Amino acid sequence: MREERGSGAPDPAPRAPAGAAEPDAWYFSVRIAGGRYALPAPLVTEVVRLGPLTRLPSSPSFLPGVFTHRGEILPVLDLGELLLRRGTPPRPGARAAIVHAEPWRVAVLSDEIEGLIRVPRRRVGPPPAAQGAAEFLQAVVLDDVGDIAVLDMGRVVSVARSRSVPS
Repeated sequence: MREERGSGAPDPAPRAPAGAAEPDAWYFSVRIAGGRYALPAPLVTEVVRLGPLTRLPSSPSFLPGVFTHRGEILPVLDLGELLLRRGTPPRPGARAAIVHAEPWRVAVLSDEIEGLIRVPRRRVGPPPAAQGAAEFLQAVVLDDVGDIAVLDMGRVVSVARSRSVPS
């Protein structure tokens, strides 16, 4: 992970000098239900082991609970359940990415955390129109392993919040 600035936000990717080629894009890659997904790297502040979860009464299945991290109560968001209706049951010692999607902070649960990846900007393209999680995608990137769907975390958190609060 990159060193954090005083504001608590991760340091952005280095800027290229004027006239130089565009800098690479940085993403944080995870696996969900056999697929590869990525979050913009500056949104991921750290990866932690989940502590004991407290289940919230009447919460949707994509919100398996909350846990306390450094004195802050964070919701745990199961991306597999929210995006594809194929959940990842939290297991003891599971790791989660702490994501800051303004103004919210959430712990994101996935099947596997691959970590930080760097992709040339020329390999970043628009999201496909027809895919199960298409409403949550902002781009698709291609790395040496294959395609990775980039999640719009602002949209993911917004939809999760709206589906969690009774109307």
